[in-house]
Amino acid sequence: MSIEQSLLTQVIEAARAAQLDQGHLAQAAGVAPETISRAKKRGTIDLSTLQALAQAAGLTLSLSSGVTPDPAGPMAPMAPIRRSSLADPSRGLAWSNAAISDEALVRNALKKGSFNLVLEAVLEHGLPFVQRQWALMRADADVGLSSRALVDISRKLTNIERGLSHAAA
Repeated sequence: MSIEQSLLTQVIEAARAAQLDQGHLAQAAGVAPETISRAKKRGTIDLSTLQALAQAAGLTLSLSSGVTPDPAGPMAPMAPIRRSSLADPSRGLAWSNAAISDEALVRNALKKGSFNLVLEAVLEHGLPFVQRQWALMRADADVGLSSRALVDISRKLTNIERGLSHAAA
C-alpha cells in the first residue's frame, strides 16, 4: 500500500467516523466523488486533493521527523518511535514505506491471510484493534477480498480469540 493509499484510507475512515460517506466527503471537499474512487483504484492522489479531503473529514495533514524529542532538552539524543514488528521488510507488509501506520500494517497482514501474520498482529496490537481493522475492511467494498478469504480470515480471528480466552482461563 502506498503512502497515498494509506493516507486516503485514514481520511475515509475519519469521514466514516464523522458519519460522512464518500459522496458527502467529496462534496464537502469540493471534488467529484469519482476522484476518490479513481484515487483508491490508482493508489495515487494529488496532495492538494488529499489535503481538501482531510480537512473535510476534520483532519490535518502534517509531516513529522519520526523521532520524539527528549524532555531532557534539545541537545539530548532523540528516541526513535516504536515500530511494529509487522513493519519488518521480511514480512512484505510495508515494502519500503518506513512511515506506514499500524492500521495499514494490520490490514496488510489480514489481506495476506497467513495465520502467523494475523496472530502476530493480534499479539502485538491487541485483538480489539485487529478486529476493528477487520470490520473496516469488510465494510469497504473496494478492499477486493474474495468471499472465501472473508470467511477464512474471520475463522482465524475467531480461533485466535478462543485461544486467547482459553489461555487466560
